[in-house]
Amino acid sequence: MNVKHALATQLLTMMAVVAWGITAVAAPSATTQHGPLGNSLDGQIRTGDLISGLIATELAGDLGWHPANPASGNSLLPEGLPTFTDDAGGSGLAGLLNDNSPGVPVKKIQYDLAGPSDIGLIQILTGNDGQDGRVFSTTVIRTSTDGNTFDLLGYFQSDPSGTLNTNKEIGSTLVKIVDDSGGPLASGVTNIQFDFYSVDNTGGQMRDPFDGVNAFTGADDGLTAAFVSPLVWEIDVAVPEPSTVLLLGCGLVAVVGGLRHRR
Repeated sequence: MNVKHALATQLLTMMAVVAWGITAVAAPSATTQHGPLGNSLDGQIRTGDLISGLIATELAGDLGWHPANPASGNSLLPEGLPTFTDDAGGSGLAGLLNDNSPGVPVKKIQYDLAGPSDIGLIQILTGNDGQDGRVFSTTVIRTSTDGNTFDLLGYFQSDPSGTLNTNKEIGSTLVKIVDDSGGPLASGVTNIQFDFYSVDNTGGQMRDPFDGVNAFTGADDGLTAAFVSPLVWEIDVAVPEPSTVLLLGCGLVAVVGGLRHRR
């Protein structure tokens, strides 16, 4: 087998990965968008995504809800778990998480998907009509293909530590997570977990949840740990865009065709 033929075979294998959803290594990349008001980014919510209308399971270690949230007495109230997946954005105290949890997640939840699914996009919408530090988010995401073993997808902090919202310029924050190579974030996913951490110091300043070294990034932001938690208004988990898969497949076909023509 010559080099050209070997390369062509490798490319055909890559096409099979695209076509059949075989698990591939993802390189998650997150971008953050801010809106001036609590509802400024509601138009970007993905309706009918993989977890729309699903009610999450609260995992061991979950710290419930802020006492001011009516869901603190019943997580199934509209201000509680349903608000994360109602495709409606948020307002008031809906999705207000508990405070005072430096170094550990304040909210630990799991969604069980209807069947094995490829994930192309995850979005987390946070905000506050009061435009303070609760607009930020820090999230750890894990995925599973069997409901038993979970792999870390990544640690996602909406803004760099030290970011200020003291002038109340930010009312909402949308974090978009995709695979920077254009492929799926994860394939054949049956279950997905979200750990939400505190984000603020009561002064409108974004901080990571750790005193000292961040257990996920290995860096020390030089600030004391956040202990004020976010208002989470929506979580979206969407399949890959068909156009992305199609373009990748067409590109591979063109390359393979060119190699065969030159042989």
